Amino acid sequence: MKTQLLLATALLASATASAQSNTYFSQDNKIESKLCVLSANEGFSVARREAAQHGVYLSRFSKSILCNGEDIRDIAKKTTLRNASVEKVEVFAKDAQQETQLCMTALKQGLAPVRQKIGNLNSLKCNGQNVTEFVKRYQNAAI
Repeated sequence: MKTQLLLATALLASATASAQSNTYFSQDNKIESKLCVLSANEGFSVARREAAQHGVYLSRFSKSILCNGEDIRDIAKKTTLRNASVEKVEVFAKDAQQETQLCMTALKQGLAPVRQKIGNLNSLKCNGQNVTEFVKRYQNAAI
């Protein structure tokens, strides 16, 4: 029983992810504090450019400024990882066949209703996978 579900992937803009992330701020007007905030919010390259305008050198390879006890480069890395693009998967039925609908039911409602209808879950394939593996992989996808 092969079904044909079409999976569409879309990359969300990093702006969406960064809108959800924390924003850092400075409590004083020191250049070092400003560089820490820039590094945390906009990345290390932006902080390096700002530092150069104020005659401060930020090394990409060695510690130069500590921000709350943490190296400025490490803070920028955390922000970069947090702001990375997020992959979102959307699952929808390509046809109206019973097997396809059972796969969609498994995603929406879980395996119990499908088990009641067909008994043996191993007999149902969704996109070439066993229905249990399919649900594990795509249960958080947009439907």
